[in-house]
Amino acid sequence: MATPLHLGRATALPALLGIGLLQSTAAAQQTAPATPSTTERSPADAADKPASDASTASGDTRAPAADPLLAPRPAARRGGLAVGISAGLALGSAAGFPNDVQKIGYQRHYTETGVGIGGGGYVWIGGALADWLTFGAAGGGHLLSAKDHGSLAGGFMFHTEVFPLFSLGGPWRDAGVAIDAGTGVAYTTADAAGDDDADAIDGALPARVGVGAFYEGIRLWKVSMGPWLYADYTWSSSVRQTGVYLGWRTALYTGP
Repeated sequence: MATPLHLGRATALPALLGIGLLQSTAAAQQTAPATPSTTERSPADAADKPASDASTASGDTRAPAADPLLAPRPAARRGGLAVGISAGLALGSAAGFPNDVQKIGYQRHYTETGVGIGGGGYVWIGGALADWLTFGAAGGGHLLSAKDHGSLAGGFMFHTEVFPLFSLGGPWRDAGVAIDAGTGVAYTTADAAGDDDADAIDGALPARVGVGAFYEGIRLWKVSMGPWLYADYTWSSSVRQTGVYLGWRTALYTGP
């Protein structure tokens, strides 16, 4: 028969075994490596995924921001329909032959007027595509008187105006350059009636180019005005004719 002392030892033994088992289990859990969660991505995987996946996962469906350099800007100086006129004093000369294959290239049919004086100008219509760019169509020319001859040159041209210093602000916004190219007519006739040289020069359908500079810093409502300097050149197989203009330019812009 067990004594009371033996019964107490028998009861305490299972308790001691249970406490030891708990301590060994806790130590095993502390030393075991943590297993990565299947729902977590490593930094390398996150870097491989495009940004669009992240935005989609977060529910962000907004469009990417527009490039500010390509974004449209409201007109500050010029916009809409553009109409203008330029006119002034003109100087120039003409040289060439009648429009006749039997006379072109022969010295006895050659005429050179020397420097003549007169007037000229252009009218144009188009659109202001930007504060610094206008494009349209122009027509005009000059009429000169030199020695015993009168010379005319003019026609239709494509008209482009550029304001290359607009970004500098201030008065530079109104300094522009005009470039024209097209075709037209060019004639030089003798002043004396009945002269055999009455049709001294005939350019037929010559080519024409022109370039000019202007300043339109004087503004009244939607009208811009200022001085104008321009030169054009007309040529074909039978004519060479130049013109230089100094005058005034007026332009109307419907916007802004």
